[in-house]
Amino acid sequence: MHFAAGLRDHLFKSPGINLETLPVSTPEFFSRSFFEPHKAKIAIQFLILMPYLSGSLHDDDVERVNQYAETVGIEPNSLQDLNNIAHRRIKLALIDYGRRASNEFLPEKGLHKIWAVVKQVHGYIGDSEQAEDFEQLANLEQGTLGKAIHTFYRTRGFKFPGEPGNLTESAVRHDCVHILSGTNTDMAGEIAVSAVECGMARSDVGWEMITEVLLDFHLGIAWTLPNGIQPGTMNFDPDLFSEALAIGAKINTDIIHDWNYWDDIKTPISELRQRFNIQGVSIIDMPAPGVDPMAKTTYYD
Repeated sequence: MHFAAGLRDHLFKSPGINLETLPVSTPEFFSRSFFEPHKAKIAIQFLILMPYLSGSLHDDDVERVNQYAETVGIEPNSLQDLNNIAHRRIKLALIDYGRRASNEFLPEKGLHKIWAVVKQVHGYIGDSEQAEDFEQLANLEQGTLGKAIHTFYRTRGFKFPGEPGNLTESAVRHDCVHILSGTNTDMAGEIAVSAVECGMARSDVGWEMITEVLLDFHLGIAWTLPNGIQPGTMNFDPDLFSEALAIGAKINTDIIHDWNYWDDIKTPISELRQRFNIQGVSIIDMPAPGVDPMAKTTYYD
């Protein structure tokens, strides 16, 4: 109910709806209510999230979602993920998702994609020139994207691309979403930023990004976590998640897939937020969780 209330208040902006008085739903009633395909597709995605929220998957909940999806004739990849995970096919789910996610974070085609992968691997192993490029961002003006990236990484103890053991340059695209949206890097923040990414995504992979962090930080299953990062449990905040989803839905560009942050490395954060229609956020340098006791999960105005 808390999740439904969060969606009502933040995404749909309809606080006057009394959830207690709504009729009990059935797959048939659901199908009649969401007769427009694009609305039915989004509604199914919300239903797919529901079994995760208790902190553990139950067969009855998963089967109920399957019934709704079958009735409306919509079975997205996120539903396949849910069934694979519920039946302990964790590695299969990861392989399927990883293939689709790679196209989101590495959108290049053909030989350009091969080169992008090689570059990622090379940077992970260690590339002093690449690492120095990121270190030089410290010299940019305060308030610029590059300076904010440098501060973001150094205050959190993150390794830059090019430094051995880093999370590769793909992670910087994700971290730019953290910075621009004012969403922090604690576990609840990682779940919230996945909602921002889902809202702005131009593909259904956005919904699978949510699945990824729910498993890692809400169900305690280290699904995609690199070595050194521990999973967590019960970190889903329905209000923060719904607010983040609403922020992402207003963003006019998929800034992971369709934007090269290097092109705007000297651009002020405020200008980028205006360009991408990121509303209700003004902070530049978020305090680092686990370092600064004043750090918050989100900095939405």
